Amino acid sequence: MNISSFSHYQKATLFGVLGMGIGFIAFLYNYYMVPSTLFGYEVIAAPAMFALSFFSEETYFIPKMVILLFGQFLGYFFVVLIVMLVHKYQKRFLKS
Repeated sequence: MNISSFSHYQKATLFGVLGMGIGFIAFLYNYYMVPSTLFGYEVIAAPAMFALSFFSEETYFIPKMVILLFGQFLGYFFVVLIVMLVHKYQKRFLKS
């Protein structure tokens, strides 16, 4: 299975899932290593923090974790998809 044979949506989904994993690992590190902070955590988990910004701090942990992971997935998915589509159309317009 070669990644170059995947469609744009499949590649973006793969990166979205990887982004979820990265966000979850960064969250666990930040959650359990209270005295120290992970360098770049705000950048790595920016999509998740944006999704969580619409909810109060009184939200229960499990729904908040689902929102965090879903926001992380959507953020990485759309960024990768937009970059790939811009790259595709840029190639198309530069040829002509």
